Amino acid sequence: MSLARLSLLLLLVVTGCSSSKDDPFTADMKMICNAGSGRSDLPPAMAQMEAMREIASKIRTPEAARLMAAVIQAAPADKAALIAPALAKAKLSRCPLLTP
Repeated sequence: MSLARLSLLLLLVVTGCSSSKDDPFTADMKMICNAGSGRSDLPPAMAQMEAMREIASKIRTPEAARLMAAVIQAAPADKAALIAPALAKAKLSRCPLLTP
């Protein structure tokens, strides 16, 4: 294998490995699902309020913002149907904050 081909192969491998960064929506979903974690020092209602505050300050995509608005307004029985497509798109299996 020539040095040029080896260099090109190495570049492709490095580029492929570095492209694993999450797209903005997936990053938002991960942030949403992890918001408020580690706040066992607060009562559950306060921990959830702090999580919502954190989400409001860090959310970046309109799609995730619309999802959060819909989830907040939805009846508890309807939340799973709202969240499932977003979790699938972000390749997440669960979201403790949004699902009981």
